[in-house]
Amino acid sequence: MTEISIILENAGFDKDELESLIGNQMDGSVEVVLADPGYLRVLNRKYRHLDKATDVLTFDLALNDEGRPEGTIFVDGRLFPPFEELLERIFHGYLHLKGYSHRNEKDAGIMSRKVDSLVANALRNQAEN
Repeated sequence: MTEISIILENAGFDKDELESLIGNQMDGSVEVVLADPGYLRVLNRKYRHLDKATDVLTFDLALNDEGRPEGTIFVDGRLFPPFEELLERIFHGYLHLKGYSHRNEKDAGIMSRKVDSLVANALRNQAEN
């Protein structure tokens, strides 16, 4: 189950539409929180001891008994990036919940291809509806 929370003023998209786009792409119990960069900076400073903004922060609870991810993805949800970038951020965080990383070039390539595939599927589903 995917749940979207928006703690961002003047979000330029519909929460239900976003849930329908990404919900069928993600398994497990995942919450996506759309926030502004200042909020992400506070979280980054508090939990990662990095005093800078970031576009995605993922806090995983664990993989459940079926190997499905559980956790929260905080995403910079500002209006100016294209919608595809918002989806990229969300799916990037989701893959972190599933145990993927981008610590080296090989892993980064795998993760990038998986993100691209998830975004393409979500956009294709949007076009069909």
